[in-house]
Amino acid sequence: MPWWSWLIIWTSLVIALIAVLVVAAWRLFRKAVAVFNELGTLAAKAELLDAAGVKFDEQQADIAILQKLSDVQARRRRVREAAAARRDARRSSRLARGRALTRFDANSRQWFQGE
Repeated sequence: MPWWSWLIIWTSLVIALIAVLVVAAWRLFRKAVAVFNELGTLAAKAELLDAAGVKFDEQQADIAILQKLSDVQARRRRVREAAAARRDARRSSRLARGRALTRFDANSRQWFQGE
């Protein structure tokens, strides 16, 4: 093989290598940009979780064993009453939906009338 064929082979190999490296670098750059965008989203969610954690810690400060029995009983009674109210509201909405589904006035419907 003549010397110039080796030069052409090695030149094409170097050009192919550079092309592969450029494509790999471009893909890596795009992935890095996507990671930084996701890190920004993650930081925003972490701030929300930190705020919720502080609020949760404030709510957990009411330890029942450190309070008076009457306060604990009153709080438990309020929780039960709220749960009962939610149950009653769900029950009444289900009943209203069932009544709406089962009531049908045949006189108000326009029936097909043949000629």
